[in-house]
Amino acid sequence: MASYAPPGVPRLIHQTWKNNNVPEGMGFPESWKACNPGWTYRFWTDDDLLEFFRQERPDLLDLFLSYDKPVQKADLARYCILHRYGGIYADIDTRCLASAEPIAGDRRVILCEEPPRHREPALQRGLKTMWFNGTMASPPEHPFWEDVIAACRLMAPRRAFDVLENTGPLLLSAVVERWQAKAPDAMALHSCGLFAENDVHGGGFDGTHYGPYGDLRLSSHLWAGSWFTIRHDRWIQRKVSRLHQARDWLFGGPRLDPAATLGALDCGFLDRPIAPTGPEAAVLVLVPVRDAEDDLPRCFELLSRIDHPKENLHVRLGHGDSRDGTARVLKELVARHAGDFASVAVVDLLRNAPQVSRALRSRRGIQRARRAGIARARNDLLTASLTDEIDWVLWVDADVIDYPQGVLGRLLSEREKIVTPDCVLEAGGPSFDQNAFFENGVPTRPVYYKQVRDGILQPPSDWWYRRHLSDLRYLDRVPLHGVGGTMLLVQADIHRAGVRFPERPYRHLIETEGFGRLARDAGVVPIGLPNVQIIHANR
Repeated sequence: MASYAPPGVPRLIHQTWKNNNVPEGMGFPESWKACNPGWTYRFWTDDDLLEFFRQERPDLLDLFLSYDKPVQKADLARYCILHRYGGIYADIDTRCLASAEPIAGDRRVILCEEPPRHREPALQRGLKTMWFNGTMASPPEHPFWEDVIAACRLMAPRRAFDVLENTGPLLLSAVVERWQAKAPDAMALHSCGLFAENDVHGGGFDGTHYGPYGDLRLSSHLWAGSWFTIRHDRWIQRKVSRLHQARDWLFGGPRLDPAATLGALDCGFLDRPIAPTGPEAAVLVLVPVRDAEDDLPRCFELLSRIDHPKENLHVRLGHGDSRDGTARVLKELVARHAGDFASVAVVDLLRNAPQVSRALRSRRGIQRARRAGIARARNDLLTASLTDEIDWVLWVDADVIDYPQGVLGRLLSEREKIVTPDCVLEAGGPSFDQNAFFENGVPTRPVYYKQVRDGILQPPSDWWYRRHLSDLRYLDRVPLHGVGGTMLLVQADIHRAGVRFPERPYRHLIETEGFGRLARDAGVVPIGLPNVQIIHANR
């Protein structure tokens, strides 16, 4: 950072549109010229942008061409243009209100917040605010844009999903937050009044203006180029949803009463402060095991490598009704590794999930029985293993085949009561453990109940209203609504409070998903780490 000596914001204004024919009422490009007579104005068409990538950024040409939505191409282009040339970028649907001369020569990236009514998606994801990418200013070659472009590359596999997350303001906001931590002097951050005081609904801003140029109103945004369309349910969809809802109540089976379940929790344990997270922390590793004969040698190898004092690491393996040589292998490995941990033992589990072949495990019709059985096994293992001296419980599946030896310390370093990494089949791949998710908005009743079967919500993996950890890699951490169990760190007091794995649906969620929802309802928000990855066996 110290080697970078920016020349300052040049007197250069950039705007883009698909061609030279900007529709009347779309914006006021002439206002930028009128308010800034001494500045160079550069108008970019789609053909100009394509030529820019061919000549200036051939390394990004394939990424640029891979985007289906014009707004994604425009997003990537504005970041690259500001990085290459600097100046002011302004969406076409803007009006310049005053001379930009006060910011000329500033050596910082100049941004403003989105209006308050736009910020909820960022706040829900654990970001402090949402930063506006419709008008921005910067010196050329500022390294901030390299990080933004790198984030666009990172999110390229999810290019067909949410624009806000793969090129837009949410992605930008995550990078800004990192820069606020590592190089705050490189940013000039402002309230929305600088570039976008009014929101998409026409509302104004009545908050406190802040920032080095907080007293200026340089431009306004007209929100005429919105690419997002709100869909409304049709009459027939609402009628069908009532039938789905009635089917759920009549045939969805027994379920937990949310109020009674929450009322039974011990708030004394829930309210305890964060347990010790250093080497002195006593950690209980719980590993559910069934038909894992081939997985166990690697499982023990990884456990023995965990970078935590062995005198504070206890291991319990819950053995179910295996049909292979798991029992024999467990006995051998426990004896061999007895000195590697403070204690290691096998717990025999009598309440297990029904035996189902791997080929059938994903079928919707068996999920309730299967996952209820897994929840029973987890709860029984926990009950038999948790003792008073334990600070943390680390759940690990036996068929997780790789993770960093420092993963426990990394999870503890978040100083949160429930933390989970992203479980994948290969590094950088999509999430395998899709029980860990963030809820993206609230589905309508027709959309929701269409996905409810046997009393539990079973949406497809690409459901708009869920984000898995691989969908969120532009973030370092994110609050979750559901968690998976392939690796899950839980402060022991949360389990002591009675937050276990629901064996019946809790708000249409069961097992680890239900655990995450129950904990969140009890005031303990699980945290996911999208860029901390563990590898699951690929079968």
